[in-house]
Amino acid sequence: MTGTGQGTWRLRSGRRVAVIWASGAVVAAVIAVTAVTTGMRGPVSRPLASSRAAPAPPQPAVVISRIGQASVPLTDVSATPAGWAPVPFGSAQLSVPGSWLVESPVPNLWCGSSDDGGMIFAGIEPGFPKEFGCGPTASVAWIVPAGQLPRGITLRRPTAVIHGIAVYRLPAGKGSVLYQVPELGVRVGARGRLAERVLATLTSSPLAVVLSRGPAAQLPTGWTWRQFGGLRFATPRSWGPQRADQWDICGTGLVPGSLPLIDAVKPPLAMPCAFGIPYAADMHAQPGLTVVTGKYADQSVGQDYASCQPRRGLRICASTITGQGGFLSAVLIFSVSRPHHAPVLFVLGLSGSGASARTIFASISAAGR
Repeated sequence: MTGTGQGTWRLRSGRRVAVIWASGAVVAAVIAVTAVTTGMRGPVSRPLASSRAAPAPPQPAVVISRIGQASVPLTDVSATPAGWAPVPFGSAQLSVPGSWLVESPVPNLWCGSSDDGGMIFAGIEPGFPKEFGCGPTASVAWIVPAGQLPRGITLRRPTAVIHGIAVYRLPAGKGSVLYQVPELGVRVGARGRLAERVLATLTSSPLAVVLSRGPAAQLPTGWTWRQFGGLRFATPRSWGPQRADQWDICGTGLVPGSLPLIDAVKPPLAMPCAFGIPYAADMHAQPGLTVVTGKYADQSVGQDYASCQPRRGLRICASTITGQGGFLSAVLIFSVSRPHHAPVLFVLGLSGSGASARTIFASISAAGR
């Protein structure tokens, strides 16, 4: 383990914690203070971020499905133009130019300069607290929880259908376009010269694909079965297992395109993590899987779990941070428990169409089955 993957989150002593990665590569940074530097305001801290550390506004409900993979609509990867990057929140996803900033509760809010292209707010309304002394750029987009639906909205004819998803236009400020999206449990909006193009990228997120009900699929060619922590699961054969006895990853908790298997018999390594500007191009999800067992597994991944579902004699529970925007929407963190055994913790990359992540998620069973 090198610590150059995408990383995870944890809370220590009630402090607010955020997981950060730098452009391209991830390094560490134990800074438990509020950073105020040119162009940036917000918390920076230890390798792992937690819902307890950085509470966000109420999110769409996360539901673990009973079965896994195929006949469900996949994330439409063709909706993302060349040079743009997907930004998910909950069950929805918009794409924006890669130079735009991603504003979200985690890692934190950034004040951008007037020439940085634009911003997308994921999970929070567009804007900054007054003490920041800045505001959104001229081009801005947002994905937020749907809130209370207008009466009878789903009985009306939709304003448009975007990649098979019905949207309903709502009143908005001058120069803004705002849609209610009941199917995905969100409102999406944008303003500026790219507003219509950004909203035309709407599709379901890989998280929605992974958690949707549907029949399980056969393993794709080039996949293989793995066993760890008393569990069996499938991954691409090219994801070589990397065994370790201590957590030492920053970022989202992944080493992209790899399979860290951590039996955490030692406390997580306290590493400083470099803080990178949250450009959309650097924050998009990566494929990968990290599995953690052992005495210090919970301290390493450091999440709260809810929305549990029995499956094949196991109990699978999603982390409460699931889908909350920013890089927290780039991974699905969940626990898998066998009767009378400690939970095994998974960090699963939510990249591309969501099909590969869904296959992995659906394949999990007790070893020997």
